[in-house]
Amino acid sequence: MSKIEKADVPEGSCAFFIERKARYCRFRPNQGQRYCAEHAGLLGIDTGRKRVKCPLNSKHTCYEDQLNKHLKKCRKQQSEIPVFHVDGINSGADSSDLDEETRKIPWADVPLSELLSLIDRVNQKYQEYVEAIPTEILDHESLQEELANDNFRIPALRHRKQQASLIGHLGKMDLLKDKMCYVELGAGKGMLSHWIQKASDKCNDTAFLLVDRGHVRYKAENQHKWGESGPRFERIRIDIANLHLGKVPSIHDNKRPVVAVGKHLCGGATDLAVRCVTNTLTTDDSIETARGNEPACKRSKPNTSSLFAGLTIALCCHHRCTWETYVGKSFMKTCGFSSRDFTLMCKLSSWTAATWKGWTTIEQMNKEIKSSSNIDSISPVLQTSDGGSSEGSTRGEVSSPQSEASCTDRAETVLEDNRDLVSQSDEAEDEHQSEPALTRNDLSLPTEAREKIGRQCKRLIDFGRVQYMREHDMDSKLVVYIDERLTPENVAIIALPHNQLNTCGQS
Repeated sequence: MSKIEKADVPEGSCAFFIERKARYCRFRPNQGQRYCAEHAGLLGIDTGRKRVKCPLNSKHTCYEDQLNKHLKKCRKQQSEIPVFHVDGINSGADSSDLDEETRKIPWADVPLSELLSLIDRVNQKYQEYVEAIPTEILDHESLQEELANDNFRIPALRHRKQQASLIGHLGKMDLLKDKMCYVELGAGKGMLSHWIQKASDKCNDTAFLLVDRGHVRYKAENQHKWGESGPRFERIRIDIANLHLGKVPSIHDNKRPVVAVGKHLCGGATDLAVRCVTNTLTTDDSIETARGNEPACKRSKPNTSSLFAGLTIALCCHHRCTWETYVGKSFMKTCGFSSRDFTLMCKLSSWTAATWKGWTTIEQMNKEIKSSSNIDSISPVLQTSDGGSSEGSTRGEVSSPQSEASCTDRAETVLEDNRDLVSQSDEAEDEHQSEPALTRNDLSLPTEAREKIGRQCKRLIDFGRVQYMREHDMDSKLVVYIDERLTPENVAIIALPHNQLNTCGQS
């Protein structure tokens, strides 16, 4: 049970503490009850009415005396499977990928020698494969008024600056124009689509498809309701793992060029989105039927669909990536990393967030920007390939005894290799701040060394995605799109059809 006292239960809320979300259930209990109907039933509390599991979907319950009424609604939902729902089409998993032993590896059970060996190999492959990541922090006039709002604090400003930069990249790639279809994957409230429409407000023949697997309140598309003319907004509720984009009627029938966008697609959702765009963005049913009959591991790599116009996705939560869904398996295998290595790399990626210290107030941000305006480079943080400072920061070293002399020597070698450290940290966005705090008493590494190792793991994972898209006839690269002092997850992946990325934005 949680350590939070019962007195901390918000007034009018259910007293059931959800460990996974680190908060209490937000459902309102019936009068005189401490728990909502759902959790009262799970806990076996007698509320006067019995709840039973739904026969059609055991994930939810209903009142026994209303079962027949519930089944009519639930059966209707079960039977109405849309044509674009194809089970597991973007999951990427096949029988060779399933390894139960590596799915969940207890951190304490990993041998120290294995961990140090992996850190050595990560550093080597990072130097060998990962390309320099340019800093391209852009803006767009559509958000100037919002960014000048004095009432906004750092969280609101952070999101708008990220949206402005992502939209700036779309403009640079010449993707803010008429007759386009923008697909926002993992849309949430759909604020990115909202601002894309504002940025292209002179375009009346555009379409927006918002994809999210959950139910969302306060949807941004409610602000965009036109008649027959004007931009069209559509929302579909589906897991990206099951989404066949080419079969969505609005894409299949209109055949508009498709621009895929996403702001902080969490962990493996980025891989699902990339695979969705590369593999299912076709309206040729015969080709898809033929490919669909092949095992996932044996399917040929298709060329970019003629419908693909571009992709811009802000990355985050690498610690939530999984080997099954990851698109860059071939790249990892080329580097000599196994599925177990990849799982450990995902864990190590959380080290980057160890001591991120960004702007916490508008005053602090303005002061630092003003003080840096007199320097040739606005900030060392913005000039390096991965958003990191070119100078190491002085931080305390956490020392602990080593169990083996050989491991001690190797740890010292790792420390020596990490003297010229960068002090960027890629902690998750404020809505994704759940990275595990990984500590080892037998591993003596200072904070800045852990940050660098975590960053290298992140970029190797991301570069595998870049390679995957290049293999699918796309030009792709990573960019630092936002100041790391606003968000540590400041890297985005962008892509265009082959031979277009190097010329975009040039006059």
